[in-house]
Amino acid sequence: MENADRGEEVGRRLRHAIELGVLEDGSQLPSESYLASRMGVSTLTLRAALAELRGLGLVETRRGKGGGSFVKANTGDIARVQRQSLEAYSLEDLRDLREYRAFLAGSAAAAAAAAIQSHRLSMGRLDYTATEILACEHTADAIRADSKFHIELAASSGSVRLTRQEVALQAEVGPLIWVDPSGHRDAAAEEHTRIVEAISAGDADRARALAEEHVRRDMNLVIDERMELEGTPADSPHYPASVDEAVAAIESVAAVFAGTAAASMREVEQAVRASIGSGASRERADSDIYAAARRAVAIGVPFLYGTGFVADQSYFGESWISWCYTPAGPESPQRLYIDMDLYDFATAPWRPDDTGDDSPIHTSHAYVDASGTNENIITFSKRVVVAGSYVGALGADVRIGQLQTAFEPLLRALPSNTCIVDQHGAVIATNTGRYVGGTIPKADQNERRALPGVPWWLCMGIAGDHEDQHA
Repeated sequence: MENADRGEEVGRRLRHAIELGVLEDGSQLPSESYLASRMGVSTLTLRAALAELRGLGLVETRRGKGGGSFVKANTGDIARVQRQSLEAYSLEDLRDLREYRAFLAGSAAAAAAAAIQSHRLSMGRLDYTATEILACEHTADAIRADSKFHIELAASSGSVRLTRQEVALQAEVGPLIWVDPSGHRDAAAEEHTRIVEAISAGDADRARALAEEHVRRDMNLVIDERMELEGTPADSPHYPASVDEAVAAIESVAAVFAGTAAASMREVEQAVRASIGSGASRERADSDIYAAARRAVAIGVPFLYGTGFVADQSYFGESWISWCYTPAGPESPQRLYIDMDLYDFATAPWRPDDTGDDSPIHTSHAYVDASGTNENIITFSKRVVVAGSYVGALGADVRIGQLQTAFEPLLRALPSNTCIVDQHGAVIATNTGRYVGGTIPKADQNERRALPGVPWWLCMGIAGDHEDQHA
């Protein structure tokens, strides 16, 4: 039987599309088989979702010639529905969508400019849709007009694949851009026009840059709204009352992350040393070390994403990993499996420095762990040396999303465009959407304060008029 949650998700998406006005009043829905295929569900599941919409008065079914399912009315509270939709996305999701949308829009604009140069494109329709949004009095109309421009831009590239991807993206995130429509229509129309002018001039580089900038600005507004939804209310007793209090709280949280990572590695290190001291077999050592890692992760929630040990081949005769992490959430810890024949630990970003017995804790820069957890993380690590021999490395992972969640309510008490950056200038937490997932050059940082126990800096009130640098 198909997952009931999937059916509820289909119903929710269709309901929101109707209430937001993306599906216009009186318009006919595609056939059930087509809709089911596009939404990845069975026809039975789709029919159940449509029945629910009929019960809500949002869809009516007409029999006979010319019959089918029709949108009955746009009766929803657009702001409420938009915020409900927005809550389904994490900041990391929105950051990734921002970069994906920027890539698609930039590629489409550059391809359209190239088509103009080769006389394969007429600008009439694209030119018209650029400013159509100015005539929209209602948010639902603005959503449709904005989506129409971006879809037309993709179509102007001449690529069916790009157009299909843009259509899917507009259905997914297009309405979110208009959660706060104030002043957005004029800015959107102006930016649309500049993109069209660059395309018309055949300037592919400028068209790409303008399209990417436009999409990133739109998505940064969405990220700002998402941050508002999960931020701590200003009247909360835990909300900092002053800048000094906020800075002190941020320093305290940074110390907690570092301390939690150190404590988890100590727990695992004890198991490593005990296994070596008892002469345990490789299988028994792996089992005992993993059990310790699992305990450490449970203790480290919500700060830790995972922890464990990587055995050194020169000591054990083979390289292996005992690591526990929480991809499905803190309530479901599980073992991390890695093919050590393919994993190049020598070049891993989190590999600790080669130092003596009294090894300090190493803190990696932010990186995407494509060979392990498939997350954007920072790893604390430490060498393990027994009787003068290096036996392996301990590690403790923290997701960048966890850092943002922990620091963001505190950052909200500080000046706009304040960030926490790692040793490479990559943003790991911020109070503004424009810097989520970005890398900030030191030249654009005003006051920098080192945070205790970690190679991170609090950058106060970063100047807001430079172009973002993206990692």
